[in-house]
Amino acid sequence: MLRPFFILIVAACLLSGLAQCSSGEVRRAVELPLGEFRAGDIIFRRGEGMTSDFVAFNDPEGEYSHVGMIVSTDSGLMAVHALPGSHPTQAGEDLVRAETLQEFFAPENALYGKVMRLPMRDAQRAELSQRALEKVAQRVEFDHDYDDKDTVRLYCTELLQLLYSHVGIDLAEGRITSISVPGVHADVIMPADVHRNSLLTPIFSY
Repeated sequence: MLRPFFILIVAACLLSGLAQCSSGEVRRAVELPLGEFRAGDIIFRRGEGMTSDFVAFNDPEGEYSHVGMIVSTDSGLMAVHALPGSHPTQAGEDLVRAETLQEFFAPENALYGKVMRLPMRDAQRAELSQRALEKVAQRVEFDHDYDDKDTVRLYCTELLQLLYSHVGIDLAEGRITSISVPGVHADVIMPADVHRNSLLTPIFSY
């Protein structure tokens, strides 16, 4: 049986008039100023596909459909984020993952993107990196039920809200978005709820 949210994603895509959720446009990879980024920076992107269209459909004032965080590793800066895979009905397919920033902002993943920063101490940035990479190592699954009360599985903004709470920061500043459609009523943290943080400063966008 398909999860209600997956059904709604399909419905939102159709209702928005996007019979094809991909434009088919060929885009070039963006040149990222990696030297300007720091661990703990928040990364936003507007993607293509049914999930991105679902987010946009339910958050028409928001610019972005997905959010992650930059972490520091022995191999350099990486992006950590929770993302549903290509088979949302199969447990274990959809995990908190770490990938390069080039992969996170790759043309096939992002129509456009942004990097923003909160004022933090170096110790907070180091703790954020450590805790985020622990979630990757634990293979935490994506939360298709979008249940903020369950931290065993996490969706993208829920992951960041949890991580930042460990360093004393309420990332969404109490904002939530209510989704009320036939069959589903939920309060979730949308990317726009994070993007509106009053202390965020833009570092890079395209």
